[in-house]
Amino acid sequence: MHVIFRRALAGVLLAVLVGCSTDSDIGKAPLVCPTVGVLSDASEMRMFGEGTARDPANLAYMLEFMRANLVECTLEKRVMTASLRFEARAKAGPAAPANSYEYSYFVALLNPAGEVVSKDVLKGSVKFKSGKTESLFAEDYDDIKFTVPEGKDGLGYEILIGFQLSREQLELNRASHAAPVPGPALIMQK
Repeated sequence: MHVIFRRALAGVLLAVLVGCSTDSDIGKAPLVCPTVGVLSDASEMRMFGEGTARDPANLAYMLEFMRANLVECTLEKRVMTASLRFEARAKAGPAAPANSYEYSYFVALLNPAGEVVSKDVLKGSVKFKSGKTESLFAEDYDDIKFTVPEGKDGLGYEILIGFQLSREQLELNRASHAAPVPGPALIMQK
């Protein structure tokens, strides 16, 4: 009885799989989409209040990309179309002048050689609920189109997002990422 059931189940599964493809799909390699990531040097943005102090007491806003994911990609006649979604966090600091902040970010496409093919600078905004100093938010970006060589797909292409930073903000990010990470000595009792 079990043998008959297994054969029947195998037949049903085979019929379902065959129904999902066409003759033109047989033998084709699966579509490879571009990878998506957050550029580490541009993954955070800090805005400070008036004055020159660059310390936590003068922080107005701090934004951070938490992740970026490919939503979908398609390939038609050598034109690849992709869309992504990013999730981010914003914190309002003591020097925040308002309960919302408008920021600039970029979406860049790199070819397999690592060269920038395109870069779009976009505006986004984050709002803080009354009495709250932190906000989680997400956004979709679906305007990524590029031409690939004949017979190729998204293999080797990369889509990067990040905040559009000033030189000072970039240097601050690089300095904070280069700071030594506290070791176990800080958490061990002496």
